[in-house]
Amino acid sequence: MTLDLKQLESKDFLEKTKILTQDIISEDRFRKAYDLAKELEQSTEAIKDFKEKNYELYREYKNIIIKLYWLGLPIMTEDRVIHMFRHYFIDIFKIPDYDIWAKLKTVLLGIVVFEDRDKFKKQLINSLTNNQQVITKKQINLDNQNRSPRVANWIKDYNQALGAGSVDALARTQYLTNSKNIKDLSQEEKDRVKVLFDLYEKLKLSSLTIEGLEEDIPVDEEDMRGTVKGGVLEPFKETAEQKKIREIIFGTKGSEESDSYIGNSYSLDELQKLASQYPAGSLERKAIEEEISKIQAGDGDKKIR
Repeated sequence: MTLDLKQLESKDFLEKTKILTQDIISEDRFRKAYDLAKELEQSTEAIKDFKEKNYELYREYKNIIIKLYWLGLPIMTEDRVIHMFRHYFIDIFKIPDYDIWAKLKTVLLGIVVFEDRDKFKKQLINSLTNNQQVITKKQINLDNQNRSPRVANWIKDYNQALGAGSVDALARTQYLTNSKNIKDLSQEEKDRVKVLFDLYEKLKLSSLTIEGLEEDIPVDEEDMRGTVKGGVLEPFKETAEQKKIREIIFGTKGSEESDSYIGNSYSLDELQKLASQYPAGSLERKAIEEEISKIQAGDGDKKIR
């Protein structure tokens, strides 16, 4: 639905739109965010000379639209994501607790062919290295000259200090601690450039490698259980309760104790919560999910047997 000029010029409508936007953001309703952003964008562009005649009002709507689009990142086309990185990257900092990597990861996971995923990452890197938005306040020293603290210039400074290849966490930390340009920043600005450089490094990693693969890899070996995320194994920390259930499921406990323990009923919700506590792909999770399937199919009762 396209909004008319009367609606857009209404102060009441604008305030309601701002409130709705905050509600959408707080609830992370990304589909609603994307749809509302598209509706507002199409409406402001459809009205002839709206920007020229109502510039301040246009800017207010534009700020709302950009926030909503960032929230709707998971369902964006690749071209629009590239556009957002190129022109509106620093606007992510206007959204409380916004996790750019978590949002982007959803888009990347939707690209099935890893080579295509890597190509997309390179396009995003190119967008950042050409982004002319100012991300910090004071000028930075680059090539012995004072330059505007744009995203593009910060990446140039970073590359000159550390190289354009992959940079490990230690070297990145040293740069963020010792760089003369960094030392002049407020803590908020330091946090901003850290988000930028952390994302920049993740985009450098190929999805064809363990370190760069976006999918989590379950590990279920006798001496090693957990999930590999970003090339790092996150061990599964088993509670005493979970250990007891595992031993019961696989019959390593005495029959008397097992019969006593599993005599307690588990509702479907409890079984689903129990399954979620184990790594995806683990034998324990599969066993519990089998019990869930039996219950849902009406072939089993609500007990682990």
